[in-house]
Amino acid sequence: MTDQTLEGFYRTRFIPRAHRIGRTTLLVAMLLCVCPALYLSFGLGAFPGVGPILTGFLAILAFVGIMWVVEPISYFPVLGVCGTYMSFLSGNIGNMRMPVVISCQNAIEAEAGSRKAEVAAVIGIAISVLVNLIFLIALVLIGGALIEVFPAPVAVAIKEYTLPGLYGAVLVMFASSASRRNALTGVLVGLAVFLSPIPEIFGSAAAGILAIVTAVVLNMGRRRATAETQSA
Repeated sequence: MTDQTLEGFYRTRFIPRAHRIGRTTLLVAMLLCVCPALYLSFGLGAFPGVGPILTGFLAILAFVGIMWVVEPISYFPVLGVCGTYMSFLSGNIGNMRMPVVISCQNAIEAEAGSRKAEVAAVIGIAISVLVNLIFLIALVLIGGALIEVFPAPVAVAIKEYTLPGLYGAVLVMFASSASRRNALTGVLVGLAVFLSPIPEIFGSAAAGILAIVTAVVLNMGRRRATAETQSA
């Protein structure tokens, strides 16, 4: 095929098919993710009510809502059409898919945004998903077997401290990526809010939303003041 024929095939057949398959798989994945919650709510009668669901949604929205807009725009030039669908379906984009894609593109010296780079992104993401599944399944099986042979106190400690350990690792990751002032502001605002009567009056979710919004506003105000001082 000539370059013009390949470009025509890419635009008229490959891209429409990629969008069709990508939208379908994401929609199916979304429905499958909702099925357990629907079964627990209406099949087993454990529906918590609209209030708690809305509170949880607002808490998540205040924390990562901006990423719903920023991530697709910032990742698309590197991942391409197919890579974007595959990455958002598999997850772990920033800490796993993007490094793999960039390494593959650098290995074959592909220019970002080119057709060659998009093919490298698709192959890299597919391989990373397979490797991730293999290691994850192996770790789950090995971890379950180890917990069975550990003494009871050790097994109980592992089960009780795994989730706090994960949250602590995520906190350290976000704190290390932010500046010291931003991290300190977030910690101080969080302590001030949660040590006040606000959680008891409005609930912990509302207090968390208030702490996040307050920290963001304070950091943005400080940056604006610094920028105005430098410009003056």
